[in-house]
Amino acid sequence: RRREVLKGISLDVERGETVAFLGHNGAGKTTTIKALLGLLRIGGGEIEVMGRRPGDQLALARIGYLPENPYFYDHLTGRELLGLMAELHGLAPQIARRRVDEILELVGMRDRAGQRMRGYSKGMLQRIGLGQALINDPDLVVLDEPMGGLDPIGRHHIRAVISELKARGKTIFLSSHILSEVEAVADRASILSDGVLRRVVDLKSDERGFRRMELQCRGLHDEQVHQLREQGFELETRNDIAWIRVDEPHLVAEAVLAVQRMGAVILQLGPVRTGLEQLFVQEVAAASSGDAKVDPVANTRDQVRRILDQISDQTPEESPEVRS
Repeated sequence: RRREVLKGISLDVERGETVAFLGHNGAGKTTTIKALLGLLRIGGGEIEVMGRRPGDQLALARIGYLPENPYFYDHLTGRELLGLMAELHGLAPQIARRRVDEILELVGMRDRAGQRMRGYSKGMLQRIGLGQALINDPDLVVLDEPMGGLDPIGRHHIRAVISELKARGKTIFLSSHILSEVEAVADRASILSDGVLRRVVDLKSDERGFRRMELQCRGLHDEQVHQLREQGFELETRNDIAWIRVDEPHLVAEAVLAVQRMGAVILQLGPVRTGLEQLFVQEVAAASSGDAKVDPVANTRDQVRRILDQISDQTPEESPEVRS
């Protein structure tokens, strides 16, 4: 049965730009990418890739693609896979051999190049997958979850590769759940929820702005923290330090006065930049609830706190005797 997955998406990616395509699981990210590459037929609308229709052979020759869950012939070695991909792209044998060596070095797989891929870890498959996407020196690089399965060292390495591709003028369209990595490399981020493009954020400008104020103080007691939360303030504590965040200008003075009356020491007061992860959570939560003002972080925190309090209240003060 046919099902509507994408609903009126309109997005342009300029030459040389790095654009992140973000969304929750099932939002339609991979479907969009497959439609861009001609791997999936759409029921309506238009897609143009480098001036051509999706799946056009001349366009595909200039594209490199890393799928979310790459699957390769695991009886091949990493070197053999890259050699096969170079041959499929029509590289001359001498150029192909040199390119394979260069790509293995680029993605950090030179020392494992002779190992059969059935013995590769998830991170190693991601690296060799990125390598096959770059074997043809593409103009457009499409990466679906390129950081998946990578340890911190691997993520740093792949981020360096993406940054250098960007510096060389490559166009990069990537999907990732690791939003800190997205912020480090992308020019713009598009947020998709349930097939609808909710927002496009310019990561290189001040569009996100300094929309919140944060008050840092020391010396609040547990009862005082509870009172501030009852008054509607968003508050986090760690050891003896508390952070109070407010969205409305008139609430800043109220927070300062409340903290001073309680005898706490104000350590710092200043603006807080809205991070991409917070924007993403807000947009997805607003799409689900229909309320643009909902604070999903505070709601989740309150729910977790309430459930753990209930569990704690139900737990006997004395643990039952353990018999061996």
